[in-house]
Amino acid sequence: MTSSGNRWAGVPLSLAVAAVLLTACQGGPTSGASTTTTAAAPASPRTDVTATPGTTAMDGRTIESPGSQACASPALDAIRQKLGDVAAQVQAGTASATENQGMKETNCTFSLVPVPQGQDADPGNALTVSTDVYPDADSLAKVGLPRLMISPKPVDGAGERAWYARNQLSSSTEYVLESVSKNVVTRITLALPVQAAPVDQPQDKLTALLNSR
Repeated sequence: MTSSGNRWAGVPLSLAVAAVLLTACQGGPTSGASTTTTAAAPASPRTDVTATPGTTAMDGRTIESPGSQACASPALDAIRQKLGDVAAQVQAGTASATENQGMKETNCTFSLVPVPQGQDADPGNALTVSTDVYPDADSLAKVGLPRLMISPKPVDGAGERAWYARNQLSSSTEYVLESVSKNVVTRITLALPVQAAPVDQPQDKLTALLNSR
């Protein structure tokens, strides 16, 4: 897993308790570790969508109000078309937004199954699309990319630079594509319960979804 001195820059908070999840995610596989090891696999943290706009999170980020069209792209039809059967029941996205030292992040979680009223989507059974916009090239250069990925490999045809990885967690499998274009980093995570069948050609599907935005 790639890391840097500012390891957590540009990474969303947990849906549950941000501090606990950020601490739990600090472990990672050592050099030569198997990509199927679940204990060391890093989860992809997400922003707390229930936080009140204007408040400051524990890591210094300011919670903002996402625009009404924050999760309009990718459209639900595009998600179904690009991902196939795994997204047959995909739900409308739930948006959150933060700002920290000029970096603005928008996070959209599309549940892959119906969500009971009053409950949050399960991040382990959802498509999550996060977009980080950095104020300039210098601030982006300080970010260690790719982030929170086990054995990432370069991907062509997905922005100026891109990486793909499969993160095996204890309760879910994450298929992750992270792409950079100018000062914008887009991260697409398709997370499925660990008992779900493997996704066929996930890298190609996530790349097609990225390019449909």
